Amino acid sequence: MTLYDVVIIGAGAAGLAAGRMLYESGRSILILEARNRIGGRIHTNTDFAAIPIEFGAEFIHGDHAVTMDLVKAARLHTIPVVRMGNLRWSDGKNPARPLTRLPDPLQKTLTAFLQAYEQLPQANLPQDVSLADYLRGGGWSGNDLAAADVLLAQTCCASIENLSCHDLIREMKADTAGHGESRIREGYDKLLNWYRADYPIEFNSPVQEIHWGNDRVKVISAGHIYTARTCIITVPISILQNGSIRFTPSLPSDKQWAINAFRMEAATKLIYRFCERLWDENLTFMAHTGLTARWWTPSYSRGEDAVIACYITAERAQQIDGLDETTALEIGLRELSTLLGIPLSELQKGVLAYKRLSWAADPFARGGYAHVPPGMAECRPLLARPEASQLFFAGEATAYDTNPQTVHGAIESGGRAARECLSRALIV
Repeated sequence: MTLYDVVIIGAGAAGLAAGRMLYESGRSILILEARNRIGGRIHTNTDFAAIPIEFGAEFIHGDHAVTMDLVKAARLHTIPVVRMGNLRWSDGKNPARPLTRLPDPLQKTLTAFLQAYEQLPQANLPQDVSLADYLRGGGWSGNDLAAADVLLAQTCCASIENLSCHDLIREMKADTAGHGESRIREGYDKLLNWYRADYPIEFNSPVQEIHWGNDRVKVISAGHIYTARTCIITVPISILQNGSIRFTPSLPSDKQWAINAFRMEAATKLIYRFCERLWDENLTFMAHTGLTARWWTPSYSRGEDAVIACYITAERAQQIDGLDETTALEIGLRELSTLLGIPLSELQKGVLAYKRLSWAADPFARGGYAHVPPGMAECRPLLARPEASQLFFAGEATAYDTNPQTVHGAIESGGRAARECLSRALIV
């Protein structure tokens, strides 16, 4: 039986990053991946349109994110995308307009709570509160909070009532990635295929058990037993929460508390391809408080297929997921008609293809990405803490010293876990 230095569970961004660092350090490693592909919640599709379409993670969040360095090293290319700076907002009855063309009261309100959010790190909050309560303290309520939920909380795959300010402050203070955003022109899959090293990956291998605590770790997957000195676990928090992986002995009580403290909500995309672009070429982001609340243009600055997508999370995504696909896509098209100011019949005639992507329905994701409720901000470093120099934890939920809910946060967490593994584990 092969004795590996490290078995890594999960071939998403975190697992690949950990694997590459360990492999380049001369360690013998094996990655076990439940799916039949690498990437995890990164999933690039090349059949829907002439351009790569991201069914999962889509953007590089930050001009200085580690992902940008990898893109350059891989000799790939980025397309800068300004979203919030080009925001178009609709009241749900009229077409979406840039902030500068909205009625003065609405323009001032949106601008003011966005500024209040940016000032969150300077807020005096001795007790953790929800983002909703923080904004209520500034005088916002009702429709204002509904708009803030779309523009701020939906980004975090959360409800504004259930998002920890202390966790948001920690992230803002730790952020070194910056605020610019980009897409990878060739698709995220091209980056990951370049990034993975020549180490073995066993696909279609979901893990059922991890035995640890002695001088070896035994990982059981589909009847196979893999033995290693250490193990890095990179699966989504939802997989740890639902008991899909059984630990023997059980994880410490504070680790289990950290796992259970997180929340992971649904995340869904509705993607449409049209025979021609029916919106102006500068459209990058528009939003409203309807069911299909947030829209952007994957075909922006590509000059090929005309593709527009809705991305929603939390309760909105649950509602869309609860409908049959045709009805869900019809609702999206109807609301898009209002946002663009184009008759529904014209949109319907122009549609060539459409698709719904529900990450809550993916058995190996069970949602979008993890967020932290008020009062639970210490769960990230606790989740990331190694156990007995044998079990190491990575993935976007563990990214307490960078940006969680991002690809670069997942990559950095994989690098952190690999360094911890190298420095603390008895690997020979």
